[in-house]
Amino acid sequence: MPPPKPDSNSRASFDNPDFPVNTPRMPIVNAADIVTTAHEEGYAVVQVNTNGGNDDLTRAIVEVADEMRSPVILGAYEANLAYRGVEYAAMVMRWYAERADAPVAVHLDHGSRPDVCRAALDAGFTSVMIDGSHLPIDENIALVRQVVDDARSAGAGVEAEVGELQRLDPDGSMSEVKNLSDPAEVARICRETGLDMLAVGIGNAHGFYRGRPDIRLDLLETLAEAATVPLVLHGGTGLERDVVAGSIERGIAKVNLGTLIRTRYVQFTADAIAAQEHQNHPWRVAQVVVERVKPLIREFLEYAGSANRV
Repeated sequence: MPPPKPDSNSRASFDNPDFPVNTPRMPIVNAADIVTTAHEEGYAVVQVNTNGGNDDLTRAIVEVADEMRSPVILGAYEANLAYRGVEYAAMVMRWYAERADAPVAVHLDHGSRPDVCRAALDAGFTSVMIDGSHLPIDENIALVRQVVDDARSAGAGVEAEVGELQRLDPDGSMSEVKNLSDPAEVARICRETGLDMLAVGIGNAHGFYRGRPDIRLDLLETLAEAATVPLVLHGGTGLERDVVAGSIERGIAKVNLGTLIRTRYVQFTADAIAAQEHQNHPWRVAQVVVERVKPLIREFLEYAGSANRV
């Protein structure tokens, strides 16, 4: 069985599937702008991790966004930028973003230091996250202020975090919930930094949850009242549709999705190789993987309510 041909209605065709000519058609957007619009209109923008500008993942994300007429954020964090380099990753993500029909932002996730954020901005990221959530609130605020100053000069947006996001235990459990955000700290960091988006802890975590996680929507209501910017929910993998919808109703306007996509990418790659229908061409493996990843992205954009918004 040959690998599936790109859908003529998707961006996979890139105008001419026999000999694609790829011309820019859409300016890259600032994540803060599309998240603010989502907040005002009652939906969320999904940030999907590209695993450091992986071509296949980036392509799948943008093609689904075009197909669904949905804004989307291409995300990459420090650890997975180390392999390809921040400049190369930015180039790949920007290339796809510029050729999309939907608004696409390029975002640094969990930047650890101002110089890391500065490097991402210099490379062409249109928004950055500075993660000082592990620090005392005064130090977190000071860190965010530095990055806001840099980002403003680059015309970019800034995300920060209050309530350090946990990583689940290997069995998917959370031994102790430690990341619940303090409404007073939320109010302070919004008031004193000029940031654009704020990630909060309400029982969410990175990884695959075991069972249904205890997402504190009651706390989210209080945090949203304290905040003056749209809120962000990390740890989207495994969250059920009603949890995502309830979070959006209470102030979440950006939801991050990473673990599911990168895990299935590896699984689908192994499956495609094992099927031995690739004729030893890596691009044939890539075609199969891209098409198999797409439904996962499509489902989460539907959860977020961002389809048909552009």
